[in-house]
Amino acid sequence: MSNNFEMQQDEILGKMYDRKMFKRLIVYLKPYWLYILIAFILLLLNTVAELGLPLITREAVDKHIVPDTRLLTLDELMYERFIYNAEIEKFTVYRKTGYDVLYHIIITSSNQNYIQRDFFRELNEQSLLSDERVVVFDITDISPDLLSRLENLYTHLDDIFIYINLDDLYKKVKVPDILELRGKSLSAIQLLGIWYLIIVLIRFGISFVQLVLTTVASQKAMHDLRSNLFSHLEKMPVRFFDKNPVGRLVTRVTSDIRAIDEMLTSGVITIIQDIFTIVAIMVLMLILNFQLALVSFIVLPFVVVIITIFMKKTRVTYREMRKYLAQVNATIAEHISGVKIIQLFNQYVHKEKSFNETNTNYYISSLKQLKLFAVFRPLIGASRHIATAIILWYAGGQILQNVVTIGLFMAFISYMEKLYEPINNFSEKFNILQGAMAGAERIFDLMDKPTADYRDDLENTDAKIALIANKPIIEFKNVWHSYSEDTIEGADEKNSWVLKDISFEVKPGEKIALVGHTGSGKTTIVNLILNMYQNQKGDILFNDKNITNYKLSNLREHIGIVQQDVFLFSGNIRDNIILNNKNITDEEINKITDYVNVSGFINSLPGKLDEPVQERGATFSVGQRQLISFARVLAYDPLVFILDEATSNIDTETELLIQDALFKLMENRTSIIIAHRLSTIQHCDRIIVLHKGEIAEIGSHQELLKKEGLYYNLYRLQYT
Repeated sequence: MSNNFEMQQDEILGKMYDRKMFKRLIVYLKPYWLYILIAFILLLLNTVAELGLPLITREAVDKHIVPDTRLLTLDELMYERFIYNAEIEKFTVYRKTGYDVLYHIIITSSNQNYIQRDFFRELNEQSLLSDERVVVFDITDISPDLLSRLENLYTHLDDIFIYINLDDLYKKVKVPDILELRGKSLSAIQLLGIWYLIIVLIRFGISFVQLVLTTVASQKAMHDLRSNLFSHLEKMPVRFFDKNPVGRLVTRVTSDIRAIDEMLTSGVITIIQDIFTIVAIMVLMLILNFQLALVSFIVLPFVVVIITIFMKKTRVTYREMRKYLAQVNATIAEHISGVKIIQLFNQYVHKEKSFNETNTNYYISSLKQLKLFAVFRPLIGASRHIATAIILWYAGGQILQNVVTIGLFMAFISYMEKLYEPINNFSEKFNILQGAMAGAERIFDLMDKPTADYRDDLENTDAKIALIANKPIIEFKNVWHSYSEDTIEGADEKNSWVLKDISFEVKPGEKIALVGHTGSGKTTIVNLILNMYQNQKGDILFNDKNITNYKLSNLREHIGIVQQDVFLFSGNIRDNIILNNKNITDEEINKITDYVNVSGFINSLPGKLDEPVQERGATFSVGQRQLISFARVLAYDPLVFILDEATSNIDTETELLIQDALFKLMENRTSIIIAHRLSTIQHCDRIIVLHKGEIAEIGSHQELLKKEGLYYNLYRLQYT
């Protein structure tokens, strides 16, 4: 039943983006908004720096390695037309006088966009624009000796500038001359290389700081969320834990919060970065070359369709996988917990078959998910290569026509790789977001459940209660209780009630015993006294005051209980006795442990009070844990002492120690004892005999034996 409930809860899967969930998560990030703001700014700077690297490469190639400069030579008439068809202020014009006046204009891939396209085409058709790429130099930068060797390779623009055909330069001039001639370009390339390295190092530093800030903010936020969730769980009513498996609640506090943490540190941040990168790249490509950018984007609509289909299909398979994984975990937890029974009853084969069925379902759903990834990733990869091929085809022709430069082509190839990188990683981020949203939905669904009413708004009564003379300390008045939420007021079916019209009172200092068959309602009475559950009908009074008029913390600090299954926390023996009450000294602890006959056991341990205690006190015997729990109760000196089946399953020697400690605990203290072993309760002032949720008999041991009723029959079963 509980496992099925857990499966249903693990099937909860909201949208990949749920505004309500994000708003609630942001509440935990608000205290650390400065971390997030700085990280976001650094994220943008890092992206800008990354996008700048291809531009540096383009600058180096187009202006210094393979300059894209071409020379336009015009006569007076064509120059007039040029002024009319171009934004002349964007160009440098060199006027050369002679027999005919000629105008020389340097054209690059950047400033050619300021010439009307039809006119630019006409200039090309009339061969007014040089077919070769040229370099332009200041003649004063060239030594006379070198200039003489270049005489057949250059053309004067005027008295200052010359231009040289690159192809002829590399064919006819030796390397030392080229290095001297292009010294400025070499210096510029070196400078650009240094800037490239600086940007790479800056990106490293920015990425480091941004990752640290994001992780710190996320960890702090998840620390707060985990603390709030744990605090909320601690205050949940006991009825809640009756219906929810421990494993599921542990998963909420650990795995689900870890999924949200992963989303905050890598998912959301990288998605924001990816979106900004994609938009920035597309805008930058459009600015660099509008036509080439549009051609490069031809494949993108196909990619959007692929992602949409993938999102729809993977949500279904992801839900199945989560469901079957929960079943696998639940099956493993159940079988490991019951491994002794499996071994004792030789259930290996049957349980192995049962687990294999569950494991196979998970395996099949995992394969479905893997097949989706196996199709999605190659399709994205293929679309990226198709886009690159389209750029090669289109830009190659444009390069041959001197419309697109090699540097621009390299920049586009680089940007296309960067554009598809976040798209290719989308599947992983999608799963991170899905897991985080599913975890957030389950966490906040849990935190929305109402906690128990601790009544902290009531008046503080931390001081010891002053008992009212001639009044019972505990009184039940016509109390009815059912663990079923379906039980309604005034129900006629009495079998639905665990307690039926229970009325009794316990006087200060009185020792009361509760006996009866299993399921008769003994432990339920104790739970109601401690207000672990709220009874549906009737009143329960503590010191002539309804228990609902006490703070829960105040009520429970006046009642000490030793249960049949003693729980010891991991830590040491001292901590398990004082339970964080720093006012209790070691001297007082030693007196208490000696009083309840546990000092001999503690002093025999190497660490004594500091002896480590494993979870639940696994290294101690049942009797030793009981004696430690007696010391724990006595350390808080409660008004009422409750013993719930604490002497069962204990050897005779330990039972004698416990019996002696028990008498000491009950001395001058109101006590309620639940026991199946009637030998432990014969000294009690009154014995309340319960049968099927009703009080069958009340009296002392001898009085009940004389009645020869239900108690008499129980006594005979144990001693005859």
